[in-house]
Amino acid sequence: MGGVLIPAIRFADDQAMVSHTVRGLQVIMDALQDTSEKYNMRINTKKTKIMRMSTVDGRTMKITVNGQNLERVKQFCYLGSLVTEDCRSCHDVRRRIALGIEAFNKKSDLMRGSPSLHLKKRMVKAFVWSVALYGSET
Repeated sequence: MGGVLIPAIRFADDQAMVSHTVRGLQVIMDALQDTSEKYNMRINTKKTKIMRMSTVDGRTMKITVNGQNLERVKQFCYLGSLVTEDCRSCHDVRRRIALGIEAFNKKSDLMRGSPSLHLKKRMVKAFVWSVALYGSET
């Protein structure tokens, strides 16, 4: 952000750890593991995934927690936004459009009949735009 690497993005119990190198990520994960143990907590290795964000990639990546290899994924959903390894947002935009259409279709019976055009616009903003635009600022 602003030319500075932020190594950990946190919200409640969700975390995204970031590093320029595989070794750097392993160091971060080791530190997280040590801190977790200090407070009698553990990292759920079944829910913890790794992803290399790059436009070109063919290298393998191995990160371990408690001696267990973490699964590598091509995409994941973080705080409602789809993050992909190719660093593009087109999949997330398509997903958001589909969710907006789904939200509209669920409320389509409210749009039929007598509501005024003004009320219909307000319902679309409340029910559809909020779903379609969620997370778009990031």
